[in-house]
Amino acid sequence: MNATTTATFTWPADPPVRFDSYSDYRSGFTSLLATARRSLFLYEHDFRATDLGSRANGELLWTFLSGGGTLTLIARQPEYIASDAPRFLQLNDRFGHQMQLLLLHEDVRADEQMFTLADKQHYLLRHHNDWPRGNAGSDGATVAFLQQKSQYLQEVSESASAWRRLEI
Repeated sequence: MNATTTATFTWPADPPVRFDSYSDYRSGFTSLLATARRSLFLYEHDFRATDLGSRANGELLWTFLSGGGTLTLIARQPEYIASDAPRFLQLNDRFGHQMQLLLLHEDVRADEQMFTLADKQHYLLRHHNDWPRGNAGSDGATVAFLQQKSQYLQEVSESASAWRRLEI
């Protein structure tokens, strides 16, 4: 059954909230950004599905980084951020010392689960890069698993000049 529901995200999310549409995924992503105070870990194919470059997400990230938070972002493809997320790149210009932008090595074989962690307490997990279906929660075991996964992804990623806009 392909029923589309509108999920409501509140944190802590226990039991986990399930979602099955891109609009719910974007809503959960924005909601999770709003809750973060100390740390954010973001892993996506290219961040187009999250609407990372939106004004609302940019303002939430500005507040988060202004409060001293740290952000680690890993993408498989940099094009969306480099070309369609100027607000996010402006944040990197201002708060680069609090942000780590990485690209997953092309030859790394990693599963297709995309996820976001906030303050090592809450998560948003998309089960596969090509699907909007996933869940959001605050379950300690899932958070611990995703933290281990985030450490591995950081080890097999690298900084890249692809994030920089060409200013000619």
